[in-house]
Amino acid sequence: MSRRRILPLVVGMVLCCFYAASYNALLQQRASTRHERQSSSGIWNLPPAALLAVAGEFKGLMADYLTLEAGAQLGTELRRKPAGGFQVVKKNYDWPSIHRIFTASQTLDPSFAQTFIMAQGWLPWEPVNMVAETQEILKVAAKNRPWDWQPTHIRGFNTYYFLKQQGEAGKLFLEAAQTPHAPSFLTILGARMAQKGGETETAIAIMKSMLADKDSEEPGYTDIVDRLHALEGVLVIEQAAKKYEKSLGRKPSSLTELTASGILAALPPNPYHIEYCMDSAGIIYFDKPDCRVPTH
Repeated sequence: MSRRRILPLVVGMVLCCFYAASYNALLQQRASTRHERQSSSGIWNLPPAALLAVAGEFKGLMADYLTLEAGAQLGTELRRKPAGGFQVVKKNYDWPSIHRIFTASQTLDPSFAQTFIMAQGWLPWEPVNMVAETQEILKVAAKNRPWDWQPTHIRGFNTYYFLKQQGEAGKLFLEAAQTPHAPSFLTILGARMAQKGGETETAIAIMKSMLADKDSEEPGYTDIVDRLHALEGVLVIEQAAKKYEKSLGRKPSSLTELTASGILAALPPNPYHIEYCMDSAGIIYFDKPDCRVPTH
C-alpha cells in the first residue's frame, strides 16, 4: 500500500481515537456535574399550578417520567477506571430535590402507586429521615386511592417504627382495616397497638363499627369478636384502676389488690381463657399471663 493511501487512514484513525476520548471525557464531566444541575433545575421545581398547566393532557405520562427520573437519580453510577474497566461510584443524593420529584409526580397523578411505594423505600430511612414528608405523600395517596389499604397501613408502620407512637399507629391500622378487601390481621394488630397506647375506647368503637359491616360468616369474623370482647374486659379493668387511684392516691400494684379493694368485684371473663395481667406500668394485657416477668 502506498504512503499516499496510508496517510489518510492513519489520520482518520487518530481523529476517531481523539473523538472517542473527547466523548468519554464529556460523559464523565456530565456525570460529575449532573447532581449540581439537577438540584437547581428541573420541571419538578415548578409550582403545582404551573406543573399541571405544562403537563396538560399528559399528566399521567409526565408522572411516570418523574418517577423514572427519581429512580435514575437514586440508582448507582458506573465510571470507567483509568486503568480500564468500571467501578461503582457512591452518589451524594440531593434528597430535597428527590422529595420534590415525588411530590411533583403525585401532583400530576395522585393515584399513581409507584410514587408512594418508591418514596417509602427511601425517604423515611437513615440517613434521610424524611418521615413527616413521607407521611404526607402516603396521606395524599390514601385519599386518592380509597380502594387501597396499603398507604394507610404504611403510615401506621412509620408511626410505630419511626415515631414510636403505638396508640396512633393502632388507629391507623384500624383505619386501613376498614378499606375493602383489607387483610383481617390489620384489625387485630390495630386493636392491640391502640390499646397499648391508651386508646382502648377508640379501638373498641372502631372495631364495633367494622363488625356492623361484616358478615358473621366471613373469615376472621370470630377473631375480631373475641378481640373486641377482650378489649371490653380491659376497659372495665382500666376504669376500675382509675377509680382505685382516685380513691387511694396511688395505682394498684396488682389485679389481686384491685379486686380485693372491692372497687372491682371480679375480673371480667376473657375469651382467650387466660387471666388478665397488669404490668408494673399499669398496662393491662389479655393475652400475656406473665406480663410482670421482664423480657430480654
